[in-house]
Amino acid sequence: MLTYTPNPKPRRKDRPWLLIIMVLIWIGGATFFHEPWEPYEPFVVAVVKSMIATNSWLVPYIAKGTPYLDLQPFYFWLYALIIKIFDFSNIVNAVRLINSVIIFAVIILMGRIGSGLLAFKNGRSVVMILISSIGFINNAYQLAPNLVILLGFALYFLALQQSSDRPGISGWMLSVGLIFISLNFTGEFLVIALLMLVILPFLNREWRNNDYYITALSGIALFALIFFSYAWQLNNVDHEFFLQWKTRYTAFFVFNPILWLSDIGFYAQTLLWYVIPSWMLVLWTIYKRRKRIFADKILGASVLFIVLLFSFACLSGQQQEAKIFPIIIPFVLLASVEIDSIRISIVSLMNWFCIFTFGLAGLIITALYIALNSGSPADLFSKAQFFAPDYVFQFNAWQLALAVLISGIWLFMITRKQIRGREMVSNWASGSTFVLVLFVSLCLPWFNSVLSFKDMVESSRNYLKNNATSCVATNGSNKLQNAIWYYYADINLKPEADFATGECRQALIGVERNMTVNYPGWHVAWSAKRPVDSKRYVLLERN
Repeated sequence: MLTYTPNPKPRRKDRPWLLIIMVLIWIGGATFFHEPWEPYEPFVVAVVKSMIATNSWLVPYIAKGTPYLDLQPFYFWLYALIIKIFDFSNIVNAVRLINSVIIFAVIILMGRIGSGLLAFKNGRSVVMILISSIGFINNAYQLAPNLVILLGFALYFLALQQSSDRPGISGWMLSVGLIFISLNFTGEFLVIALLMLVILPFLNREWRNNDYYITALSGIALFALIFFSYAWQLNNVDHEFFLQWKTRYTAFFVFNPILWLSDIGFYAQTLLWYVIPSWMLVLWTIYKRRKRIFADKILGASVLFIVLLFSFACLSGQQQEAKIFPIIIPFVLLASVEIDSIRISIVSLMNWFCIFTFGLAGLIITALYIALNSGSPADLFSKAQFFAPDYVFQFNAWQLALAVLISGIWLFMITRKQIRGREMVSNWASGSTFVLVLFVSLCLPWFNSVLSFKDMVESSRNYLKNNATSCVATNGSNKLQNAIWYYYADINLKPEADFATGECRQALIGVERNMTVNYPGWHVAWSAKRPVDSKRYVLLERN
């Protein structure tokens, strides 16, 4: 009798050590020390420096007398408290190290959530997809509250997932998550998080139990106690600042139907690149599971979160990435659960696309490094020199060794055999890590020279007259010049709407690159700009 014995599938070799190495190297790319970069880093380090120097915790100041409204005070407390406790001397380096710890916490929490989903060894897949997502890379590699808000939503989803097993601990976790979520410029993320807690019991019967109600009510109560206590104290200490903060925090809705339609197109287009490769895998998950997605309560909550977040972003009347960045979390969770079932043809296509894309990016970075070192090719060197005219190449063996190491890891990953969905995702993650770390190791000194304000501020020192008997004005508060001159030169710029009626004999202002500066009774004493800037900074003196 003839029988058919199918060839057994080759056993996969689990290499958790590769994941650990990749994550540590990926995070290490964010801890390389450099000067504060735009858009928020100068403000963050200036406010933290001011908070530590003046012990003004309720109201954040860029410098003395200049409150900062664009970021929540809770955000700065996180950094200032740790720096104060451990007595770090270099604020920028300390803030970056703390930021790296937050990145690691987000990755660990997301892996924990993923391991609880209805999929095989899903925690690793979630981590791989997360660190290869453009949106997460964009938020992790800069100092901004976005990363802390992502940490808040990771705690939020983990608290929901564990509410049936440990409602007490989950309630504490939920309250901390809500505090971090509240750090946003405006309150829509907090409203979405609270609204989800109300909707979930109507969405799925698994949420209709006492454990969930204990988690939700205790978490909201603890959060409300802390949040409203701060608001009450702030109102007592600085009523004017409290009113400005409240007005800004509640301004997240605009009634303009025509603008809403425009916003739908903008945010749909943004998601095409922002959550790549997640959205491709989400489409496959929807195709494979369809209504069974809601069998896992966290996946159902993820779908609800995407709908609410996208709706609130469109209703905000603003077309900004900052309105939709937490969508990374539900997309990654949904993308991870069906990667083992992806057809081999789709796997091959995505795998070759990522190899080509990241390989090409690596070649461009290597060519830039060679040009900075040798001056050839001349065209590339001249463009690099235009953006950083004062940059001088200095060879660093450690940087080159790191570049060789990450290149070797990436080549090992992409040359493996028997590529399936899980291996394809790890190739995406290794490719993004390869490009990021290669750029940081080879080109960071040049890139820092492009974006740093240090040389420009130093060139202004000889012209500034700031002492106990004189002051330097500026045209408004919360400007970038307030932050960078306070951080680099310890100069408190005084906001003045009208220089003519003010008492300061000097004024430092920011103007457009080609704008003619003409203030009656004043002359230009100094002017400079970074090559990458669209505006320049001008120091005026009274005649």
